[in-house]
Amino acid sequence: MRYVGEAQMVLLRAQVMRWLRPLGKFVETSVGDQRTTIVPSTSQDHASRQIAAAIDRASRYGVFRPLCLTRAVALSRMLNAHGIAGHSIRIGVRHDRGSFTAHAWVELGHRVLGDTTANTLAYLPLTQVSVTGNPALSGIVRHRLHRGPRHSGDRLTWDQ
Repeated sequence: MRYVGEAQMVLLRAQVMRWLRPLGKFVETSVGDQRTTIVPSTSQDHASRQIAAAIDRASRYGVFRPLCLTRAVALSRMLNAHGIAGHSIRIGVRHDRGSFTAHAWVELGHRVLGDTTANTLAYLPLTQVSVTGNPALSGIVRHRLHRGPRHSGDRLTWDQ
């Protein structure tokens, strides 16, 4: 519970960033895969689980219901603020009833934070991203990262 208030504020900031930053200025693709090189200490692992639980609680019971990308960015920022390195925001897609659905989550080492491993296994990971100010994404992925709501047809959409 000690992190829930902080989590709500970080979620609100992430949502405002998503609304206000121009296309291509919210996230960028990351270079390399840190999951195999960074192993969190026991205290970092415990703190990361508490922070992920706080983001989840604030998302479920707070003032708004953020989409997965906002939750992932907020979790990443909160982990950074608490000195927990080696995590990455992952983006994956799946084909669902005639359309592509995208989902974002956070991984620390080989462990999924803020989501279930079973849920993330339903998505084919495309890339890992980080919050940035550089226009690194292009095409449909960049366009859909900032739209958020589901669309029908053969368009890429964000899952909850």
